[in-house]
Amino acid sequence: MPYTTTHVLVAIIAIELFREYFFKNNKKFPRYYILIAAIAGVFPDFEYLFRLSYHGRYFMHSLFVPLIFLILGLIVMKFGVNSKHLGKRHMNLSFIFFIFAAGSLIHIGLDAIFVETLMPLYPLFDYAVGLELVAKINQGYQELILPIVDASLLFFWLLWMQFKLKIDDYF
Repeated sequence: MPYTTTHVLVAIIAIELFREYFFKNNKKFPRYYILIAAIAGVFPDFEYLFRLSYHGRYFMHSLFVPLIFLILGLIVMKFGVNSKHLGKRHMNLSFIFFIFAAGSLIHIGLDAIFVETLMPLYPLFDYAVGLELVAKINQGYQELILPIVDASLLFFWLLWMQFKLKIDDYF
């Protein structure tokens, strides 16, 4: 499994890029959503925290979790359910569900690409998929791959923050 920082960084980078290139307006897509994306990026691993799975990754690492969040977001959007507290921060409950759907999907994809074999349609089918790229690398270098991925993502994020968002303007 990729490190937690990988899940967090990929989720926040994806949401930040989405915000930057599709909304370009902090009022319509505030940066609070980036924090929510960080939580969503690690959400499927909550099954370990609450011991929902004892024999590997099951339901929380299936495609049903992003699908549930997507459906909840569509229901909230359809019926106009929202919170005044969220509205004060220019946030939308349906967007939060959509971000959780995206973050969960990103998490599952990262696990399947780098390390794990997952059952995307569990509990209906126990068909397993996964590229397991780390296992295909020479054993002497396997321990280096995930830290290199983390460092590269963090470096990209810091460069993005400095040059695109002009982070030093805040100090």
